[in-house]
Amino acid sequence: MGTLNYSLLKTRIILCVSVLVACLLLLFLSFSHVSKQERLLHLTQLDVNNAKQEIAQLNNLVSLFENYSTGYKKYVTKGFLQEEKRLSWIESLENTANRLGLNNLQYQIEVRKTLSNDELTPSPGITLFVSTLKLESGLVHEGDLINLINELYKLDSGLLVVDSCKIERTTINPNQASNHNFQASCSTLWYTATYDERSGNFVEDEI
Repeated sequence: MGTLNYSLLKTRIILCVSVLVACLLLLFLSFSHVSKQERLLHLTQLDVNNAKQEIAQLNNLVSLFENYSTGYKKYVTKGFLQEEKRLSWIESLENTANRLGLNNLQYQIEVRKTLSNDELTPSPGITLFVSTLKLESGLVHEGDLINLINELYKLDSGLLVVDSCKIERTTINPNQASNHNFQASCSTLWYTATYDERSGNFVEDEI
């Protein structure tokens, strides 16, 4: 039998162990790198999702502010946030009555009141007002009343709401045309408001 070379065997064992340790180290480093990449990918995905949510919220806010801005400009154009223009109401009624030949137009404008109805509680900084305009007139046709109201709608003096209207025929014979074929009476409401900017940004609070 040949003699066992312990020195060579020791060297080979050390070499095998070294290779095994190196492989285990490389395997550990590989798993560690993969795990780190997975965590990084997960965090990146979270950032992407958060960015998408923020972009969606930003788009919603932009859309909301655009809607508020459009509505605000609309109400400013209609004179909703301005003082009443009662003279323009009277001029409109009288001019329309003269054009239609209605010579018995009567109207009454009541004192402007502050709205206190709990159901119409406005946002902070806004005070709502309402004025009542009542009118009575003889009509040649029912459409004359529509013309009177439509001309009022065209005015930039607040928001007009027709509260009630009543039309009665006054002539028995429809062939006897006159400016008193019908008698109309209406009650209209004019809404205006004031906004105190020092009260804060109520739009942002609503968001």
